[in-house]
Amino acid sequence: MASSTPTNSRNIWHSLRQTVNGEIMNTDILCEIQFLPKEEALATQCLATVFAMFRTFEARYSRFQKNNELWQLNHSERMALSEEFFDLLVRAQDFHTKTNGLFDPSILSALEQEGYSGATTETFNAGGVSFTTLKLDHATLTVTKPSNLRVDLGGIGKGYIVDQVATFLTRHFDNFLVDAGGDIFAAGRNQKANYPYWAVAVEHPQTGQDIALLLLHGMAVATSGSNRRHWQKNGEHKHHLIDPASQKSAVSDILSVTVIAPDTTTADVFAKTLFIAGSKKGQALAKQLALPAIFVTEAGTAIINHEAQKYVWKT
Repeated sequence: MASSTPTNSRNIWHSLRQTVNGEIMNTDILCEIQFLPKEEALATQCLATVFAMFRTFEARYSRFQKNNELWQLNHSERMALSEEFFDLLVRAQDFHTKTNGLFDPSILSALEQEGYSGATTETFNAGGVSFTTLKLDHATLTVTKPSNLRVDLGGIGKGYIVDQVATFLTRHFDNFLVDAGGDIFAAGRNQKANYPYWAVAVEHPQTGQDIALLLLHGMAVATSGSNRRHWQKNGEHKHHLIDPASQKSAVSDILSVTVIAPDTTTADVFAKTLFIAGSKKGQALAKQLALPAIFVTEAGTAIINHEAQKYVWKT
């Protein structure tokens, strides 16, 4: 999925955009801010803050770093959390319930056993533990869990930090776009192009050609698929989307799923969840929850559900 930001110099709107490729969260991050004259200094300052927020988030919650907050949680049975970390786990529990367990952050050991890079040399018992055994005390912001329950925030983290960045930018600007590896929040409109929306292209995972052009105004979109982070292990194709039932890379008849939502966290989580669910169950779940979604099947066919149709530009 790629953001599309055509320019038009015949108006008074200015634009600043910055891209950092592969240095943060192993993904490409883009932020564009549109502003009126005399706001350039503020836009420049806000861009610097945005990328500092992304770097701080990665430092706190990356599973590839030792001694950060996530590492401490995974080596604890009881721990006092920061407000942000507590909120992340509250959101994770809520999505775990809404998806009937398909979204499950307690799959870190399974990720490592499947061969995802950065595996620890320490040995943990990955079996017989459920994310539901993680308990949150709202009064003390404390978490308790079994010692062998290990959390990975890869299924929710990018969407969550994009929303945090968007909340920050909204205090200063009406029109901006934040894109963290295809997890996108589009605020306001593309004033430079005189569009009452931002145009975001959804790409076919095999051909790279555009499936649809989404017209977004104050909305988020995220795409997930097995083509993004994949590898071979013992001659088998593996990827980072783990099916909690099998504790293996999900076997799905879908190549990719794109979800549109009011916030990026929701779009991020459900794009992954619908992929794991597969075509039939995924479409049913999207319909049940009224989620705008675009499915690309194994046959290469794009299915744009009823809820997503209103966001698609039609020629």
